[in-house]
Amino acid sequence: MWSSNPSRSSLFQTHSLDLFPVEVRRMFPFFQRKNSEIFTVLLIRPSKYDDDGYVVRYWKGILPSNTLAVLNALTREVFESGRFGPNVKPRVVLLDDTVHTINVERLAGKYLGKNKRAVAVFAGVQTNQFPRASELAVRFKQAGFETMVGGFHVSGSIALADSMPPECQTLMDHGITLVKGEVEDAWSGLLDDALNGRLQLFYDILVKPDISHAPLPEINKRYQRNFVYPWMGTIDCGRGCPYHCSFCTIINVQGRKMRCRAADAIVARIEENYRLDGVDFYFFTDDNFARNQHWLAILDGLIDLRERKNVRVSFMMQVDTKAWKIPGFIDKVARAGGTQVFLGIESLNQANLAAEGKVQYAVDDMAEMIAAWHRANIACHAGYIIGFPLDTPETVRNDVARLKELQIDQCSFFMLTPLPGSADHARMAREGVWMEPDLNTYDSCHETLRLPNFRPGEWLQSYREAWESFCSFDTIRATLLRSAACRYWELFKNYMWYRNATLEKMHPMISGFWRLKPRTDRRAGIAPEGFWRHYKQRVVDWCENITTLAKFMAELQELWLQTRQRSATSPAAYLEEIHKKCGNFATRMVDAVVVRWNAMGRARLTTRQNLDAYWARFAVWVRKLRLLRLTIEVPRALLYLQREVRLGLTFLIFFLHELILPQPKRSR
Repeated sequence: MWSSNPSRSSLFQTHSLDLFPVEVRRMFPFFQRKNSEIFTVLLIRPSKYDDDGYVVRYWKGILPSNTLAVLNALTREVFESGRFGPNVKPRVVLLDDTVHTINVERLAGKYLGKNKRAVAVFAGVQTNQFPRASELAVRFKQAGFETMVGGFHVSGSIALADSMPPECQTLMDHGITLVKGEVEDAWSGLLDDALNGRLQLFYDILVKPDISHAPLPEINKRYQRNFVYPWMGTIDCGRGCPYHCSFCTIINVQGRKMRCRAADAIVARIEENYRLDGVDFYFFTDDNFARNQHWLAILDGLIDLRERKNVRVSFMMQVDTKAWKIPGFIDKVARAGGTQVFLGIESLNQANLAAEGKVQYAVDDMAEMIAAWHRANIACHAGYIIGFPLDTPETVRNDVARLKELQIDQCSFFMLTPLPGSADHARMAREGVWMEPDLNTYDSCHETLRLPNFRPGEWLQSYREAWESFCSFDTIRATLLRSAACRYWELFKNYMWYRNATLEKMHPMISGFWRLKPRTDRRAGIAPEGFWRHYKQRVVDWCENITTLAKFMAELQELWLQTRQRSATSPAAYLEEIHKKCGNFATRMVDAVVVRWNAMGRARLTTRQNLDAYWARFAVWVRKLRLLRLTIEVPRALLYLQREVRLGLTFLIFFLHELILPQPKRSR
């Protein structure tokens, strides 16, 4: 019998009691001993390391992993098929390194042993996650787990390389299995090999699977609770992209031919998740939803859910910059619940776009395109890359100013990164161009190339200045003031997310809320800090975080006061919705605070700036011990304290209602 701990296995065999002789067992099958095995599949999303070697991990994450959801569904389908027979008890566990502590020794004690087998699957591993995934994979393998690693880095780097990349070969030398390609058609065989201990070192899956009838991503409520908004789901409605951008890995991993899921299955899953789990917002992870062959059927299905079944699900998606010209597309998206569109603008310099093979749109159409989306009350989120051949610090500043003039609602900036699997990386490797050897820095916010138009460090500085400028208070204030009432809180929520990431100097796509830094979970080669030194520094960090958070909340209050749309929060139906969320015990407070606040004119509102200015003066009087002045100020201080409490309560109610609390429970 296989066991990761032979001595423990033999111990159990020595002390087992056989109450029935073999002859009795043969005569009466009822007494046959059933040697059932427990087979555990650990689906793991790795994180990355920060510049100090600590794992990037948060108390609450932002974006759940669609890859984990897809593999969760595929694994359950294999289990339910009965492939492993009645004597194998399968189970699947989702682990996300960005929000979970992964203790390999503890997991080995739980999932390995007598009649226990397990496989650790590192899924969807991106290039910047590969160093962390590699270290964890080696530890899992040494602990006795069957171990597999797949994802964009493995698939992309091998696809365009003349030989096995050295970092991939190193994993294979440790006995770790690499999986290249999409696994829908091969997953049951991979799990069977893992169960029976016959995993090969390398699986090269060349055929792109037909996903029209493949299981859809499956929500795991326990996993979702680790994220700020646990009622958010992800679905890849399709895969692939028909364009030829040289910096992109999608086309060399998923292909240029669009492959799509069945529209009716997508709509049915969205309705099911809404009614059972309250999932009311989706991110369609397609690289280009507008080129999905079934976009019309999907949107019509969502329109039917909203207008006939009152299943009011919203979503954001990514499309190309020509999608707005598709007849009826924008109107359908708006009716179906689309709130935000991610546009890969990348650059406002047509020559830059041509150099990178992105010739599918003209910069001159930009203003008209954005206006078309805005007319449908859909926010525009631009993806913008810094580091193209014609970029300089001055052009970057000018481009950021131009993005503001175009009234882009939100922008994600990226530093040009030669990702393995892209045509850029393959070309640079052939030409011998210097590229940063540390894959951990391939996260779009580190300098991985030497650009002729930027001095050392200047590229990174331009990138950070772009974030600071676009996420500044004045820029967000202008965006919220011009936003439609139905999109106000959506943009407000995204501002919170992006502003928080900017303060932490992390990219929003890999950020979360409240950073955790376990002392011993550090990159190989960097010694853990001493106990007292580490936690002394953590206390300092926590104090700084609390101070920053307090200032951030004050900034949010002032932003809300200067941009709030009082007409949208006054109707009785709005207050009734708050009552349902807060419960009867809070109804009186809601009415006393919110109703009275909404009745006040803007001129009579207390602003955050006025309150802060008064408390600053009050603090000066306290420090200088001006007792007479303090005595005189008592009534006014109490008045300002009352205003402070009322402002805090009012903002808290709106904050909880719009951003945190779930929708009331749905019924079938």
